[in-house]
Amino acid sequence: AFVCQGSFFERLLTRFTVPEEVFGPLSLKALENDILERKVEGFLPNADVAFLDEVFKANSAILNALLAVLNERVFDNGGTRIKVPLWCAVAASNELPESEELDALFDRFLLRRSVPRVSDEAVQGFLRQTLDGVAGLTRSEGGSILTASDTQVVAERAASAVSFPDRLLKLVVGLRAYLRDEVEPPMAISDRRLAKAVQLVRVATYAAGGSEVCELDLL
Repeated sequence: AFVCQGSFFERLLTRFTVPEEVFGPLSLKALENDILERKVEGFLPNADVAFLDEVFKANSAILNALLAVLNERVFDNGGTRIKVPLWCAVAASNELPESEELDALFDRFLLRRSVPRVSDEAVQGFLRQTLDGVAGLTRSEGGSILTASDTQVVAERAASAVSFPDRLLKLVVGLRAYLRDEVEPPMAISDRRLAKAVQLVRVATYAAGGSEVCELDLL
């Protein structure tokens, strides 16, 4: 939100979290007309950037709508499907999903990072960075640094300016098979996530000034 100067939504999810806390309360005025509609201003369907803490603890009532928001960037508000301006969604969890019903949600997050605890030796440096970082945070007065439309333009330019050789696509396909069949525990990569991954690699190549994806871009 600091980068794009957009609206930010943050929520800690638990199994007791209700949809109203994430997607907005029901509109009483709409209910008077027998319309089931939410007031989404200030909530996830109206956010540019979102942070969902303990995302895998969310109940099914939230998960079902969350899948469409994350993947298609749409939200069904009553009888109307609205576009969600979500530019970036970040989630955190202290545990990985253990049930199949959460696999679809986990699959929506293309980039994943495991963050270990800060070691005793690194705590002092961590605290110093925290203090210095907070002191240095100032909101830009010159407008947004990067917008969602900017990222769309970059993706479109990358699609026309950067080629992805067949030999590297074959390498990607082979890597997925290796992770699925040879690694313990097996790591399954869905078709959806694989497609997004190669698109991201192409954009990264374009951002680095390249015109063709190479082996180093896959690292």
